[in-house]
Amino acid sequence: MPTSPDTPLYNSRIFDSYLKLLRKRYPDVDTHALLAYAGMKQHEVSDPGHWFSQRQVNRFHEKLVQVTGDPGIAREAGRYAASSDALGPLRSFFLGMVGPEYIFHLINKIAPRFTRSSRCSARKTGPREIELTVTYNEGVQENPRQCENRIGFFEAAFLLFDHDFPEIEHTECVFKGGEVCRYVIRWRRSAGYRLLMAQRICSAVLIVGLVTDWVRSGHTLMGPVLFLGLAGYFGFTLLARNAERKALLSSLTSMRATSERLLSQVQDNFDRALAINEIGRVISTRTELDDILSSVNQVLHKRLGYGRGIVVLLDPERNSLVLRGCFGLGAEDEERVRRVELPLAGTATPGVMVTCFHTQQPVLVSDIEEIRTLAVPENYALITALGVRSFICAPIVCEGESLGVLAVDDASREGGLLQSDLNLIQGIAPVIGISVRNAMRLANERRLSDQLRKASEQLERRVSERTSELSQAYAELEFLYDSVSHDLRTPLRVIYGYGELLLEGYGDRLDASAREYLANIISGGERMEETLDRMLDFSEVKSALPDLQPVDLSLLARRILADLRITDPDREVTLEIEDGVLVTGDERLLTGVMENLLGNAWKYSAHKGRTRIAFGRNDGVCYVRDNGDGFDMAQAGKLFMPFQRLHDGNHFAGHGLGLSMVRRMLERMGGKVWGEGRPGDGATFYFTLPPGDAP
Repeated sequence: MPTSPDTPLYNSRIFDSYLKLLRKRYPDVDTHALLAYAGMKQHEVSDPGHWFSQRQVNRFHEKLVQVTGDPGIAREAGRYAASSDALGPLRSFFLGMVGPEYIFHLINKIAPRFTRSSRCSARKTGPREIELTVTYNEGVQENPRQCENRIGFFEAAFLLFDHDFPEIEHTECVFKGGEVCRYVIRWRRSAGYRLLMAQRICSAVLIVGLVTDWVRSGHTLMGPVLFLGLAGYFGFTLLARNAERKALLSSLTSMRATSERLLSQVQDNFDRALAINEIGRVISTRTELDDILSSVNQVLHKRLGYGRGIVVLLDPERNSLVLRGCFGLGAEDEERVRRVELPLAGTATPGVMVTCFHTQQPVLVSDIEEIRTLAVPENYALITALGVRSFICAPIVCEGESLGVLAVDDASREGGLLQSDLNLIQGIAPVIGISVRNAMRLANERRLSDQLRKASEQLERRVSERTSELSQAYAELEFLYDSVSHDLRTPLRVIYGYGELLLEGYGDRLDASAREYLANIISGGERMEETLDRMLDFSEVKSALPDLQPVDLSLLARRILADLRITDPDREVTLEIEDGVLVTGDERLLTGVMENLLGNAWKYSAHKGRTRIAFGRNDGVCYVRDNGDGFDMAQAGKLFMPFQRLHDGNHFAGHGLGLSMVRRMLERMGGKVWGEGRPGDGATFYFTLPPGDAP
């Protein structure tokens, strides 16, 4: 993938050597201004895990040459990276190897530790000659000073092992039209090797002298040659041993420093692994949000060594961030932090934590002076009062949604927090986000469950109260039906009975109007008595126990319609009766059902030129259909209510109890009824009952 000028390519350890060289050779140079010009920060250079872009490197070299006035400082910095004074990153690494030749054989594995801009390969071309080829990745455009710095690194590799400066020939360079940068490196033997060879020569001279002295047995004293050989042997031996011990001591010292640093890194990684493991265990064993946050804070404080930390989460109204957990703060400081307001909107200066929450990007503040203009003044004053020098904010995110912010600092740590700390906290924050989301969901489920339980209990209580009230109302209604049906029957008979006597005994003395009045009184009394009978039947339907047995509704329908045709023999009627409609029910109740439904069909189709009535069953549902006056479906809810009529009583006689009795009787037998119709286009009433062969 092609790189851009802002792609991180160069490790911070390269520029750490530059700064150490500047402090030693150029103490007057303002390194802070240099880094600021390049867009770098001191904590980034100190962090071995940080990488810089080509744009930053170009500006760094441009400013470096300007402030030092030395165009060759890049090469000097390369040499200085491995010097004993700087103890740079390459020195401790290279000293663990056998010699410079071995370093260049592993250049393809060493280089990626320091640069991502290119690939390096080595090829041996002679006894003490190596060809190095640097191939740049697509899109990378280094500057010439980086090439010089690379040559300085090559020279430093030889200086480490007490070699003289090697001869480096830059045979091909991308800045001179080449496709790659190619270097041919030649070197002489090291001083230690030359001392060893001198020691061996002296040993040979000494042996020759001894042999000659033994051959010339007449001479008792050693000759000048033997003396010189012996003196040279001891001298070179002493120098070689001293050089060897010096090199060995330097190597051991470097290996010790490297080992200590590795042990420290292993311990840090172990603590971080334990922290992640403990946080995972917390998530699996805690369900309450406060318990989870408290346990996570303890892990961060215990395992990772951060001095202080806070966790702020979104409030229930989703308007601001509120403190939900902390560690390392005293009671007074915790109360001061708890009073801090972090609104998510409506402020001109949102602050670092709110910005981190909205952007879902971590923030490393190496020096709080950097955020003076970005922070809320009151919050900045509190941070300063707490002694915060640098801190990290990481968004707590789950499933793409911001839930809060985790912030840590360590006032006791020298040099402040680093990029490696940011990477760690950034990795822990999503784990906290998962636990927070799970705890919130569990809390919501518990709250909803509690609300549903309370609502269910309240509903059951209200249903019980309504059932009791309804039962009492039914009982009172039944009592009223019985009372009305029995208590009104006698005075009603007296009224229309005396009217009949009056009409029979004195009818001839009355004029036509008086006789009509008496006839209306008698007719009204008879209708009233019929209504009372229906009310009594309605009451008896509820109390009677149905005798369920197979009933042939087809035969029942034919008998009822035959009786109805006798009442109006001149009417033109078309009947469609399906045979074999068997159901399970009480024959007396079913007779009432069919009489009411078929009677209504007969009554409301009386004004049609031809009456059409059908009865049958379709998919287990029985129906009675007519072509009568029908009804408006908007008023269908009144069909089965007592004393509710949808038609004019002057055109169709009735008492308004028929359909309510039908529903009551069908419900007593385990069935139900409903109707459909259209004004002027007839009606169909459906009802269900168990089939005749049902067990």
